Amino acid sequence: MQYDPVAQHDTHSAIERKLFLKVTLRIIPILILCFFINYIDRANLGVLFSPLSKELHLSASAFGFAAGIFFLGYLVFEVPSNMAIVRFGARLWIARIMISWGIVTCLLAATHSVPMLYTLRFLLGVAEAGFFPGVLFYLTFWYPRHLLGQAYLTLELSVPVSLALGSVVTAGLLLMDGVGGVAGWRWAFALEGIPAVLMGILVLFILPDNPDKAKWLTQEERDYLASRLEPDAGHSKADLKELKAVIFDSLTWLFIALEFSIIIGFWAVTYFLPKIVQERFHVGPVDAGFIAAIPWLAAIFGIALAAWTSRKTGDRKWHLLITLLISAIGLCVTARAESPVVALLGICFSAAGVQAAVPLFWTIPAMSFSGARAAIAIAFINSFASTAGLVGPWILGVSHDLTGTSRTGLYVMSAFFLVSAFLAFHVSQSRSRAEKGRAALDLPAGAAPQTSSVSIE
Repeated sequence: MQYDPVAQHDTHSAIERKLFLKVTLRIIPILILCFFINYIDRANLGVLFSPLSKELHLSASAFGFAAGIFFLGYLVFEVPSNMAIVRFGARLWIARIMISWGIVTCLLAATHSVPMLYTLRFLLGVAEAGFFPGVLFYLTFWYPRHLLGQAYLTLELSVPVSLALGSVVTAGLLLMDGVGGVAGWRWAFALEGIPAVLMGILVLFILPDNPDKAKWLTQEERDYLASRLEPDAGHSKADLKELKAVIFDSLTWLFIALEFSIIIGFWAVTYFLPKIVQERFHVGPVDAGFIAAIPWLAAIFGIALAAWTSRKTGDRKWHLLITLLISAIGLCVTARAESPVVALLGICFSAAGVQAAVPLFWTIPAMSFSGARAAIAIAFINSFASTAGLVGPWILGVSHDLTGTSRTGLYVMSAFFLVSAFLAFHVSQSRSRAEKGRAALDLPAGAAPQTSSVSIE
């Protein structure tokens, strides 16, 4: 019988598609729900700005600091948390994170002073530390590198949906103001923390640590999955040697600078969007919460369009550059516009651009590291870059206090998006240098003793 390599390839492709579809249907919906709950909790503070600041006498800059101090806790505990996920397993650690942040969110309902608000926001960052990079690392147990980008993108689609729904739900909960003698913003914190606790408990029972512990996979499927994944994915030891290797890799710091310049504008706008809407449309906090959902709905289309064209063309570099430039232009339009509708349209374009850029970015470091080093690297990059969440809202808040509007702060955020576009281009050039260095050392693809390979095409 003559061997037919084409038929053999088609057979393997069909097996792979069927297996990874099965994996996706089993674990991605669970992770999407986790992301969904996470970003609903993130979205609520911006909607609660007006009633919260009125009761606690918060200035815009103090509110920006309260929003941003969350990321300080995130920074301090991100890397230790992701080292722990390697040791204790994804199921247990992700569940612990969700239960912890749900409890702290509920405690925010009892806030009675500005120092208490700062303290609980910091503790919320500590509780959530490790969640996002932990989920990204967890996916490396299930998907080979060429499929990771699509898995990340699927999760990223849940972010604008949850931000939009979070704005609407939180605005709706403000209507409970006075029920039981309790302020509406307190009801919002108390009720939005409960789903995280319940989901964390559910994760303990339904999320397998890795393919070896997935009862819904046959032994043949486990063996095939193992053969398609990186041989060291998730199995190397997370120790100080791996951390040192990540710290002294120059590309790690380039990734941090790029991610910082991308998300500083994202978090500033996320927390101040309802306030910006109130300024431009002259509406109350409830109506502002409903209107603030519109840009995040636009972001869903931005992510979907970028994903479709990127997959069709096989390009990531120019997609990342273009989406970041769109984000910059959108915020400039919002800052300059006198018409509230035009200002909102500018934010819609900016939100669509940055939300499309984030999954494009994360495929780069995820494919540049493997094993436990991937967990540490992703956590290290995310934790240091997340300081943008501390700086961005504070800059917008200070700008608002000094000028009475958000226009100057929006120009600053637009400038950061332009910087991120420049850095994205620089990353693409670093990829070529890394490839040449690896070739000179006669190393296989993906291996490098001093620097990591970057694939952005």
